[in-house]
Amino acid sequence: MRNRRGTVELIDDHAHPFGLRARPLDLGSISLDVDPHGDERRRELAPGRLALEALRLRLARLLGCEPDDVEAVRDQLAGADWGGYVRRLFGDVGVGGMLLDGGTDPLQPDEAAAYADLAGAPTWSLLRIEAVIDPLIETGAGAAEICGGVERFVAAGAAAGAAGCKTVLAYRTGLGVDPGADTGAADRSLRELELPVRRRGKALRDLVLRRTLGLCADLGMPMQVHTGFGDSELRMADADPLLLDDLLRTPEGAAADVVLIHGAFPWHEQVAHLAGTRPHVWAEFSLANLISPATTADRLLRMVDLAPTHRLLLGSDGHGPPETHWFALAMLRDAWITLCDRLSGVVRPGWLADVERRIFADNARAVYRLDA
Repeated sequence: MRNRRGTVELIDDHAHPFGLRARPLDLGSISLDVDPHGDERRRELAPGRLALEALRLRLARLLGCEPDDVEAVRDQLAGADWGGYVRRLFGDVGVGGMLLDGGTDPLQPDEAAAYADLAGAPTWSLLRIEAVIDPLIETGAGAAEICGGVERFVAAGAAAGAAGCKTVLAYRTGLGVDPGADTGAADRSLRELELPVRRRGKALRDLVLRRTLGLCADLGMPMQVHTGFGDSELRMADADPLLLDDLLRTPEGAAADVVLIHGAFPWHEQVAHLAGTRPHVWAEFSLANLISPATTADRLLRMVDLAPTHRLLLGSDGHGPPETHWFALAMLRDAWITLCDRLSGVVRPGWLADVERRIFADNARAVYRLDA
């Protein structure tokens, strides 16, 4: 489907909430360095980051101002009409819908509606299961209570219209899931009190994920799994998507739709391979287009080159100001044009047109059942 600008609509299949009211734009705060004491370092390094320079220049073109004046001009426009400004951003990149992960505070249906109204595009919520697991571990709950809490959370979210689940297990105990973890091992893992909550309970987290995949299969909901790079709290060695292979071979892992997000940067071929060889695995490209924009076309081509394009999805992983969502999606559109030029004469034009419709929107509508 094409929007009024004549571009194929784009479903942003992975993003985070942005401000419902105008706040000053601080480009220097956009960083994967989340050290709470790192403000000075982030500001010192910001001028040397290509992504921030590219965002500044792109936004200056949109607003019709000089790059050095971007933040002041933006704040004036946003302060005068926040809703109009946000819709201008999302309209510029042809957003046809968004799936938002509220993190530790999952979006309720009325909250999702508020974002849809502000952005001028349908919005659905994602249910991050760690929003239930971590607080229960902290209160000393046992494995049975935690498994039951997650099951009720997912079932209630599905009934309220959530489009999918999500896990950030890579940020916790890693993607090397033991499919054989049982309730006894889960309870024992919760006794590792010397570890911080985020690193505690590996067997419990492995058990919960396998069971939740089974529930997702029954409910017809996909499960997003963080793979590849992320913010500074992530241990990258724990985020290789190939670590999930044993889980994906279980009955639950083979039955549920599993969306491996972020293109598993830098493991693009690995995630593309899984999308092409596992029955219900999808590969999603996001975050790299925001943080590493100059190589977006190269990275996207590596995934299109190997994965069935029926199994590819696109997102922004925008977080913080809505300019991050807008810029990441703009980089995807630019990358697609570059990719089409590279493949001219290699594939038929009609094949590229079909792939564009699929990866920009149709695949997301299918896996998240957005038209159901």
